[in-house]
Amino acid sequence: MKRTVAVVTLGCSRNEVDSEELAGRLAADGWTLVDDVEAAEVALVNTCGFIESAKKDSIDALLEANSLKGHGTTRAVVAVGCMAERYGQELASALPEADAILGFDDYKDISARLQSIVAGNKHVPHIPRDRRALLPIAPADRADTRGSEEFTRKRLGSAPWAPLKIASGCDRRCSFCAIPYFRGAFVSRRPHEIMDEARWLVANGVSELFLVSENTTSFGKD
Repeated sequence: MKRTVAVVTLGCSRNEVDSEELAGRLAADGWTLVDDVEAAEVALVNTCGFIESAKKDSIDALLEANSLKGHGTTRAVVAVGCMAERYGQELASALPEADAILGFDDYKDISARLQSIVAGNKHVPHIPRDRRALLPIAPADRADTRGSEEFTRKRLGSAPWAPLKIASGCDRRCSFCAIPYFRGAFVSRRPHEIMDEARWLVANGVSELFLVSENTTSFGKD
């Protein structure tokens, strides 16, 4: 049976990378990526949870996708991304129009999660936690926790430029910013992983790369 999914991305370039990584995992497991949400069995909305206007845009996108159900192809609306991770169970209760709220820990099994949701199974939303506590406090102690990163990415556009992720998380404690809470502690990617992805992007039509992370100036401190 043909499975189709449309990825809707809101927020920053960091989210764009996440969307293409999710798309890569889904494509590798047989899903067909489509541009038009109306033509997709699943609308996967990559939300932003940084400022109020971004949260509103994310909620509006989820509600708009939900309005398509029962009128055509769309069978499920699934929220991922920062707002989904940040609010988890609370968001699921407040927004029943979304069939599931998935956190970052669900990404590695995204295909199985979507298949289960489309099959009518109820996904239990996560209870948010401070993801900074998942790694050692000292950056130098995090090197052994990274493991070998599996490269999966599928371009969702044809622009000659693309974001390239060099790190994840942030160790800052800015009072106005909640990103470290739900993105976790700072971890640099290994240089060879960055270069491999850069070469892949160039081979796929990209002529200009810009580096992204939650705190680019901290790259390499760990």
